[in-house]
Amino acid sequence: MTDRTEGGVGTIVADATVRIERLLPGPAERIWDYLTDSEKRRKWLAAGPMEPRNGGAVEHLFRHAELSHEPTPDRYKAFENSPPLPGTVTQWDPPRTLAYSWPGDRGASEVTFELFPDGNDVLLVVTHRRLADSDTMVSVASGWDAHLGVLEDVLNGDQPRGFWSTHARMEAVYRERFALTTEAGVMPEHIITVERDFAASPAALYTAWTDAGILNRWFGRLVSDLRVGGRFRVETDGDDGETFVHSGKYLTLLPHHFIKFTFAIESDDPSPYADEFVALVFRDAAEGRSRLELHNGWNGPAPSDEDAELLRTGWSMWLDLLDELFEREPDLTRIS
Repeated sequence: MTDRTEGGVGTIVADATVRIERLLPGPAERIWDYLTDSEKRRKWLAAGPMEPRNGGAVEHLFRHAELSHEPTPDRYKAFENSPPLPGTVTQWDPPRTLAYSWPGDRGASEVTFELFPDGNDVLLVVTHRRLADSDTMVSVASGWDAHLGVLEDVLNGDQPRGFWSTHARMEAVYRERFALTTEAGVMPEHIITVERDFAASPAALYTAWTDAGILNRWFGRLVSDLRVGGRFRVETDGDDGETFVHSGKYLTLLPHHFIKFTFAIESDDPSPYADEFVALVFRDAAEGRSRLELHNGWNGPAPSDEDAELLRTGWSMWLDLLDELFEREPDLTRIS
């Protein structure tokens, strides 16, 4: 069997845009056929006719259950037998460049395929533009990686790899890789990172940041709707008796692994900072400990070195409070 590409090399190359590259056995004309011919495209992506011209109609009929031996997870059952999903060809330059509006999203996004001969192989570059948000970027990158893996196997004459297991593995890779983007899926202009090891499980850290009863004992008075898209509001007290209020929206909740939410202070004065978010990554560490990576990103004024250090110090003080809570209540460190 041919050595298989592991995938997971997709990158964000522009605002709301992901790119995946895959080296495939050529020649370019062969790859072009697998992009444009319905029966060949059916083996790795989706069947459906394509008019060979700029402005031509393209359809996709997704039959994911046919791509590999693996059963379709419940949350993707709708893709086992999709209706014809229409798009429009926006570039037709065989066998070098093909682009079309992505079928099924009414032209909201566009995918481009570029073919670059490399000896007997061809570098296929897939660029998907105008994606709605960071979660969509994760889903799209994972999907393309899984589909291109099947295409690689088909071209090499190998049994196609498990589509859904590849998709799940890539989803975890890209969720972490694309973690540090704003709500719109854009890399922020500025980001501050603080790391801290805790004598607690990743599950305990995740719970400490999501359970209102626990958060109230170290961070502040929280009211939240804990779901992706749900909002939260938290009050904290300053040293001089003042009350600070922050609010935001949960963008990603991956239990025991990752949390991302928007984060803004409520004030009568307009904030110069835009698209601020906090991303929390929880990792296993040695000897029963876990590492928390806290990333605070935003657009707007750049921090001075002094401001950046003050921000790190501020977040470190909050993490000190969490550490103290774990010391007072060691049962909380063993949540699994």
